[in-house]
Amino acid sequence: MELNILVIGVGGQGALTTAHLIARAAMKAGLNVLLAETHGMAQRGGSVEVHVRIGDVMSPLIPDCSAHIMLALEPSEALRYARYLNENTEVFLNSRKIIPPSVTVGIAKYPPIEEIVENLKKITQKVYVVNASEVAEKAGDALTANVVIVGMMLSSLKLPFSVEHVEDVIKETMKNPELNLKSLKIGYSFRSAQPSAE
Repeated sequence: MELNILVIGVGGQGALTTAHLIARAAMKAGLNVLLAETHGMAQRGGSVEVHVRIGDVMSPLIPDCSAHIMLALEPSEALRYARYLNENTEVFLNSRKIIPPSVTVGIAKYPPIEEIVENLKKITQKVYVVNASEVAEKAGDALTANVVIVGMMLSSLKLPFSVEHVEDVIKETMKNPELNLKSLKIGYSFRSAQPSAE
């Protein structure tokens, strides 16, 4: 068994926390886990990329075209790391944009969400789009959007670890377990996480 999960976003969105949450849940299920983080100026909103490999794997880095799941906490970052996708990759995409400084000052343009989804669907039709930040606000804090997306992933796919494993990790490691457990539950029960029709 091999499961490759790529978590991407920008600094401050909790991509690393998300990856550790998944990795520790998988370890609780008795699975072999390798994790690798590669990020730039994360504190300034730079790109963050974290690889979680579960099962019969030897290298911590996911090969190109070999991600089974992508959790994209920021939509344009999904395009940046599209080289890891293949026709069977499940993409969970938070639709709330974080506009980079280059766009703010007019050097670059931010693509419309429809264009981002269209380009992703040239590779895989399994693109789930939701404003996870907005869903997280209902739980009490938009910053728990990463936990909402983990809940959506758990409810949408058959994985070798359970929502109970994730709940245990939240209770053991997170500073505000009640809020994060609520966000996980909301994400898990969110039924609109269907492949985007755009």
